[in-house]
Parts: sequence; structure tokens; C-alpha cells
Amino acid sequence: MYVFIIGSGIVGLTTAIKLKKKDKNLNITILEKENSSTQHGSGRNSGIIHSGVYYPPNTLKAKLCVNGSRQLKNYVKDKKLWIDECGKILIPTSKETVHNLDVLLHRARENSVEAELISNSDAEKLEPNINSDFDKAIFIPFTSIVSPKEVMTSLIKDFSEIGGVINYNEEVINIDSKQNKILTRKNSYNFDYILNCSGLHADTIAKSAGLDFDYSFLPFKGKYWKIKKNYKLNRLIYPIPDLNFPFLGVHTAHNKSNEVFLGPTSTPVFGRESYSFWNNFKLSEISELLPSFLYKIIKNQNNLRNLAFREIKMLTKHGLINEIKKLIKNVEVKDLVYYEEKTGIRSQIFDNKSKNLINDFVVKKFNNNQLHVLNAVSPAFTASFAFADYLISEMQI
Repeated sequence: MYVFIIGSGIVGLTTAIKLKKKDKNLNITILEKENSSTQHGSGRNSGIIHSGVYYPPNTLKAKLCVNGSRQLKNYVKDKKLWIDECGKILIPTSKETVHNLDVLLHRARENSVEAELISNSDAEKLEPNINSDFDKAIFIPFTSIVSPKEVMTSLIKDFSEIGGVINYNEEVINIDSKQNKILTRKNSYNFDYILNCSGLHADTIAKSAGLDFDYSFLPFKGKYWKIKKNYKLNRLIYPIPDLNFPFLGVHTAHNKSNEVFLGPTSTPVFGRESYSFWNNFKLSEISELLPSFLYKIIKNQNNLRNLAFREIKMLTKHGLINEIKKLIKNVEVKDLVYYEEKTGIRSQIFDNKSKNLINDFVVKKFNNNQLHVLNAVSPAFTASFAFADYLISEMQI
């Protein structure tokens, strides 16, 4: 049986590994349009292993994040990869978000996530550089941070060792669902089953196959800044988020070299891979995305106008520092430098019927031999191992 997985990001890769281990006789090939597996979300994310505290109980995000985070952490430890089990402190940054403390604590209980309500003084003992105007915070001891590229390198090696194949520089441009053929810019392939995990291009590939859905694609750029001075954080610091949006807000992150990063922003962009203004500039994408974004912002659908105004303020260091000072102290504008290597684009979809950004993972079956992952946004990296289990159960091969 010939199984093709489109996209070699962490969701496609973990699924390929688990599927091959389940049935060694399957011929599994991953088609990747880039020359590496880490050029997009799986190599550009913060590397944080989320606990599952944010997500409403019984959603796919809640189920897969909680299970997947444990599997990922075990994998990293088994492979002796770098991990910092530092834990995370969530603090309110406004009177409105104070009310969400109880919501998150309830979700933590429902999702079996260890979460402790602590005082501001307790938070300061855990992290001396924390800065909060409110007396309550939440501590999540499970949250950890890893190196995304280190994890991906290890997974690629695992897949190769069990006979898996990744064909790089193979951009899929069409799926002929009647003839069961995949057309790339170089070749054509006959398939028995397709799993579409192509992230930023998943909707386009699904439409080429004939899958009908009432979603529109709305990419958001996440910019990161690095603190260039010697600055140490013992814990990850996050704001209590606005739960009306699928964005967690700017927060801290760090790496194995103890470099501290601030971000990501959630700025609307008009290109699927527009990491910088002229990067992968495509008039066709601008003509598709710009009118869609502008209409939704003008109509303020899902409060997108207010979100856009909030995010525009953080396009500069001065705008970002105002938000950061609500979380940590002893950081000024002069201490920040833009860090493009971590800048990513969120492959977010919008439900045209409900007029809302979709907060959960979205997976659609088609023709009994195709499965399309249309919304694999954060915490897809954390959830990847459990996401793979879920996809394999849905594929039924």
C-alpha cells in the first residue's frame, strides 16, 4: 500500500513514524516542498511544551495537548535531548483578564493539568524578574521548553532508520482524486492513501483534491525579539490570555544557551510565507488575502478589528516593550533586537459561517482515502505525538 504524506513538519513526521511502526509493510513517502523539514512552523516555534491548561475540555486541542505533551517530554528524555522543565507562571495584565484566572483553573482541573493558584509574592520567589500589578497568578510546573530543531533532527533520523523516505524539493500542486494521482512540479505519484499535513498550504491542496469546505485562510505572523543583554529567567512568563482569541499573547521563551526571547506577536499578513515584507512576495496571495482580511476587519468579525489595532502597536520595539513590562522588569527598548530566525506564520483558518477564528484542530476526511489536516496551529508541536495517534485512528489503514 502506497501512503503519501504531504508535509514533513512534526505532525506529518510523527504520524509517518508511528504508521510505519504499526505496519512495516506500508510504503510511506513524505513529500516536502522545501529542502529541509524546519523552514516553517516546526522549526520556527518557541519549543515550549504546553500543559493543556488553555483549552476547553473535550476539544481536540485539550485531549491531544495533554496526552501529546507527556509523549513528547518522554521522547525528549529518552533521546537525551535538551529540555528545561522550568514551569510557567501565568499572570493577569488587566482587570479583564483577572476574571479568566478561575476559567483557566477550571479547565486545568477538567483536563487533569496540575495548576496552582499563587500570590504575587510567591510568583516573585519563583521568578525575581516577574512584574505584576495584581496579587494572583497561576503556576504550571509541567510546562517545559525544548529545542524544536533538535527534536526534528532526531525524528528525521528515526524515520530514516525504519525505512521511511522524505522527498525534498517536491512541491505538490494538484491531487487528482479520480485517478488517485499526486502531481508535483517534478513528478507524478500513484497513491492508495494521502495524509495532507502541509500547514500553510493545507487548504489549497485540499481544494485541489476536490474537498469542499466553508473556511478561509487567515495567516498571522508571529515576530520575536531577543534580549541582547545578559538576562536570566528561571521560569516562563505568560499573560493570562484573552480567551476570545486563539492567541496566547506575547510571552517569554529561552533556549539552551540561556538567550531570552519575547513574542510572538499575531499580526495579519498577506502572504502564506511572508516572514519579511518582500519574502515570497506573490501577487496572487495578496489579491486573495488582503480583501478577505480587510472585509473582516471592517466588519469587526470575531473582534478582528480590535485585535488588529492591538497587534499593530506591537510592530515596533516601543510598542512591544509596553506589553512586556506588564510581565517582567529590568528590560528597556535598547535591550531588544529583532530575531527573524524564530519569526513564524500561523496557519489559521476562519469559519465563514460562524464568522469566527477556529480555535480547535480541524481534520477532514475525503473519498475514503484522504485525510486533510486543515487547522494544525499551536499547540500542534506539543500535541504532535498524540495528534499522530488520532490521525492514524481516523485513517483506518
